[in-house]
Amino acid sequence: MKKRTYKFFVTALYVLLLLILVSCTEKTETKTHDENIQTIEAVLQNNLTGPDDELKQILKGEGKLEALGQYEENLYKDYFADETSYQEYISSYGSVLWIEPIRNDYKLEVENIEYEKSDSKEIIYNFSIELQYRKEDSESSEVETVNGQANLNEEHKIEDMLIRIEEPWSTFGS
Repeated sequence: MKKRTYKFFVTALYVLLLLILVSCTEKTETKTHDENIQTIEAVLQNNLTGPDDELKQILKGEGKLEALGQYEENLYKDYFADETSYQEYISSYGSVLWIEPIRNDYKLEVENIEYEKSDSKEIIYNFSIELQYRKEDSESSEVETVNGQANLNEEHKIEDMLIRIEEPWSTFGS
């Protein structure tokens, strides 16, 4: 009888320990996943919603390059792993994305972003954005899907980001 009680107690303790371990692991993965998504979402929202009045003023004013550099640094730099990854993003996307929309009076707004973590050992997320765009003086708008990928490090900072922006940018010039 004593041996049976002992086996039951050891088995119950083992199951309880296993449940605690699994529970803690899931919370850590969920927290990490959420922090990665928050980083990606902040950059995408900042870069694909607008243009805001501050950016319009900078592009119309004197000393554009210095003001634009500070504007971009305030919006994006904290989300990138290092200076190189930040500069690569800014030179490919950053305010560069706003040239055609501003020139042709378009307003952009991120409607929804879907994320999918890749099966890779690296921290890579694919994303799909529903991007609404309209002429500033128009009531009607259109929605396009923009896809991309973000690679992050353990500190939840972006090492590399790709945004496939062919649509709707080809529309803005026409």
